[in-house]
Amino acid sequence: MNIRECPLPGIGVKYQFDTKGGNQLVIIVHEDGRRELFSVDPQDNEELTLIAELEDDECVTLSGLIGGWS
Repeated sequence: MNIRECPLPGIGVKYQFDTKGGNQLVIIVHEDGRRELFSVDPQDNEELTLIAELEDDECVTLSGLIGGWS
């Protein structure tokens, strides 16, 4: 999986990757620790849809569920 990382000065860091199923996901990690998860519109790569804004404990829970650790 190729993860693209892009600094966002004054905001944080953007991570973007393509899934094997053809979806594109973006995660923005803000300097204050917040994280936002977006999906990218397959018809318009500039159009993002916010899926969720996550706090630290929610990120841990989500990673456990996705990783099958629950």
